[in-house]
Amino acid sequence: IDVLQTTNALATATGTMPRLDSFERFALLSTALCHDMEHPGVSSDFLSKVGDSTYGGYKNLIFRDALLEKHHALRAFGIMADRDIRTLDGVTSAKYYQFRSSVSKIILATDMNRHSS
Repeated sequence: IDVLQTTNALATATGTMPRLDSFERFALLSTALCHDMEHPGVSSDFLSKVGDSTYGGYKNLIFRDALLEKHHALRAFGIMADRDIRTLDGVTSAKYYQFRSSVSKIILATDMNRHSS
C-alpha cells in the first residue's frame, strides 16, 4: 500500500496523473499495488540459485531472470481474472492486452538486477 500511495502522490504532484486517461491511471496504480505481490523476502537471484520450484517455472518466459517479478505479474493477473473477482470484466480485448502489457512491463522493470552495473 505504501508504494501505491507514493506512486499516486508523485504522479499527482508531477502533473502526470491528469495527463493519463482513466484506464492508464488504473494500470499505473494496479502496478504499484501488485509489483511485490507474494514476495517471499529473498531475491530472484537467491531463488534461482536454490532452485525454488514455486518460481523456477518462470525461467522460460520473457526475461531470463526476474523470477519474482514474473510471479508478481502472473499472480496479479490471475487474481484479476478470477471468476469471483472479475476486475477486468467488460474490458475490450485491445484494452486488456494494452493494460496487461503495460502492467507486466512495469512490474518486470522493477527487477533490481536490471538496475545494477
